[in-house]
Amino acid sequence: MDATQFTTPMTPCGNPLPELEVPMVNTMARCLGSQNRKLDRLIMQLAFAATRLAGDPEAVTANQRAVEVWDEIRRDLWSHLQTEDELVLSWGEAHHAISGGLLDTLKSERQEIRELVAALSASSSSQDRELQTAEDRSAFAQALLALTRTLDSHVERYLPSILRAVSHKGASRG
Repeated sequence: MDATQFTTPMTPCGNPLPELEVPMVNTMARCLGSQNRKLDRLIMQLAFAATRLAGDPEAVTANQRAVEVWDEIRRDLWSHLQTEDELVLSWGEAHHAISGGLLDTLKSERQEIRELVAALSASSSSQDRELQTAEDRSAFAQALLALTRTLDSHVERYLPSILRAVSHKGASRG
């Protein structure tokens, strides 16, 4: 007698977990969606502040506002990226819910975000913003604008694709 073989989705521990997987995916999607809305608002504020600062590097209030918004984004951004890395991207890759091309693009984009954030963090921690020259503030504004372009692309173009793929894959497994 031949035994028919079939496979069920297995967790790393070797046990099926389909009834918990769909709620987990839905929770991830809701969480990231909420974070995306907040990031979207902050990105817009940062773009505005950085544009004002780039237009007038001598303006102390424009510099202060850019620093305030940057600090708020920086606090939220690392946890957001970590959530994406550890939950969405790793799950999406393991379950083939996200295409290889999209994963490659995301990894490249995320590396660019990390490099921009590291450069901005290094410059903001190495000196007091009030004592910087107009040239320093102009360079800071340009770096902020580069970051806002990358973050805006990430939030507007790629994250909806990821969330759709993950939600679709999660729903089809339930």
